[in-house]
Amino acid sequence: MVRLPLRNLEGQMAMKKRPSERGQSILLFAMLLPLTAVFLLGILDYMLTNARIMETVAAADLAAHAGAQEITVLPDGTITATAGGDAIAAEYFNTQRPAQARLVSVSCGRHQGRPACLVTAETRSAGYLLPSRWVTVRAIGYLAHGVTRGDQ
Repeated sequence: MVRLPLRNLEGQMAMKKRPSERGQSILLFAMLLPLTAVFLLGILDYMLTNARIMETVAAADLAAHAGAQEITVLPDGTITATAGGDAIAAEYFNTQRPAQARLVSVSCGRHQGRPACLVTAETRSAGYLLPSRWVTVRAIGYLAHGVTRGDQ
């Protein structure tokens, strides 16, 4: 049997100093903090832009339906749109619109072969992470049978 003198080798290995790891955690935190901030700004930008678009779509949709009620369909199937329909849709949108939205155009008459009113609007994106830009929103409101202003 051969014996090697280990003396206190285990104790020496346990007491051996390792390099300091304190700087490693600070470096990791310094690298991840800006990435986390950019990620959170991106989420905030997306959520606020999406909310603005949804508000504008709702106002444009209601304005399109209000304008479509002014369209008259004659007994022979002729669709006649008055300028009043365009004006009513524009007025309705402008009273209901969010602060960052604007009306681009209103067209009431025949769309896709049916009596309808088409409203086009724009809204601003949030602009926290990406540059602010205009987002176009289109809504179409069809005239349902028996839903003209004269029938109410």
